[in-house]
Amino acid sequence: MKENLLRFLQEQWLNHRGRTAGLLIGTLFGIFVLLFGFWSMVFVLLCAGIGMYIGVRAERVGGWTELFDSSALSRLFRRMS
Repeated sequence: MKENLLRFLQEQWLNHRGRTAGLLIGTLFGIFVLLFGFWSMVFVLLCAGIGMYIGVRAERVGGWTELFDSSALSRLFRRMS
């Protein structure tokens, strides 16, 4: 029984990766909403999205120091001094 379920899940992942990932993400989202509430979950997803955006920008620029050197905050501090 356990081996059949594992084989089924592996086949689904190989043949329908997007559908399977969507199912898992939706299930996790539903569980988290039930445990923590809708607005708390929206806040966590918003924070995760912002963190992912900052991380992707850091990778594109070449690292954290380059990201902070090219950020709008550093340009503002340069204008103030």
